[in-house]
Amino acid sequence: MKSFFRFLYELIGTPQPSSETPVYREVIFPNVGLLTLGLSLGMVLIFYYLINRAMGVATFNKLRHWVIFLVLNAVLAFIIGITQANSQAVASHSYIYWMATWNAIIGLVWFFLFSALLKRGSTNASTTPF
Repeated sequence: MKSFFRFLYELIGTPQPSSETPVYREVIFPNVGLLTLGLSLGMVLIFYYLINRAMGVATFNKLRHWVIFLVLNAVLAFIIGITQANSQAVASHSYIYWMATWNAIIGLVWFFLFSALLKRGSTNASTTPF
């Protein structure tokens, strides 16, 4: 799993400064990747199964509502990237913000994929976003 997240997050370049590369590869990338994966799955489950199935809110099933959750997921994924890097006390560098931005994009992709897989289980939003 570490190698998958290492590959995924090093698509934007290797961590800077290079002396901190082991910390990113062994701790930050796996933590950020798993947290983002879990966050995206959780947000999809909340949107489709909690709000649009269990609660039966028939007015919260439009594309704009899905986009709200998508954007919220991206913002939280960005925050996860910065928080995890800062919690490991790595040197403050612009790479942290590039990684957090890349993590937000990855969060968008995970959210979209989970939406495509799990939307059919919702009674009110089974056709959202497409």
